[in-house]
Amino acid sequence: MTSTPLPRPRPCIVTALELLGVDDPEMPEGRARQVISIVQRHLGDSELARLFGSHLSIAARCMLHVAPIKPAGMLPFWQALNIVHLQSALVPLGVLVRGAVALGDAVAHGNLLLGRGIAEAERLRDEVAHVPRVVVDPRLLRETEQNANLRASHHSVMDELGYIRRVLRVDSDGLLFVDYLWAIRSEMDEPSLYLDFFKDHRRLVTRKLDAATVLDGASRAWIWLWSYHNLVFRLLTSQWRLDDQERSELRIPATSPLIYRFPPSAKAP
Repeated sequence: MTSTPLPRPRPCIVTALELLGVDDPEMPEGRARQVISIVQRHLGDSELARLFGSHLSIAARCMLHVAPIKPAGMLPFWQALNIVHLQSALVPLGVLVRGAVALGDAVAHGNLLLGRGIAEAERLRDEVAHVPRVVVDPRLLRETEQNANLRASHHSVMDELGYIRRVLRVDSDGLLFVDYLWAIRSEMDEPSLYLDFFKDHRRLVTRKLDAATVLDGASRAWIWLWSYHNLVFRLLTSQWRLDDQERSELRIPATSPLIYRFPPSAKAP
């Protein structure tokens, strides 16, 4: 009896994610199953898998998504937008996402995932992302400039990059990450829905900050989220008219003992 040879790895968009908080003992019963259902809906939809030949694998709180690069296949913009919707759907459940979207050779064979692209995406998730953000490897964007299979057929290179740019943000360390907190704004039908989501995000970050007592790797994640949340808050207030009550309900004040901001009047003589 001869075994079926494994297919060769091919260039793919590889996404490695970790769900933060899904195994929290305080999470209500059934919430973990709800989270996995949301992940499958946004990244593992059977129709999308049939169209794009993509594969989703979930193990505990980590997941891998592999989408071969091919004509009429998955695009970096679509994958980033999928992650925007995924992150936004998980926030009200108290779950955050850390991970990476990378370019690399990979293959899915049943439940087996192989290829250097898998290892690279996992490395970026574990060693580079650090905080609850999904970083995007710039090599994938460079490939988008060169490879027409990573662009919509009716888009020029600049058109496609413009769409991708709308859902990404450059972080203070120079890394690109999926800007879910701002990008989901244009995906919601009513401004009130976005404000409700923004309040959910505020409550989650505030709760995490209030529970943090030591400045360490874990609390660094919540401090980053505090900074990211208030950055988007400033963008929001520059475009929307918000009254004082709404501003107080949306902004996260620097009241945590792990956060310090100098008073404006603190100036050297």
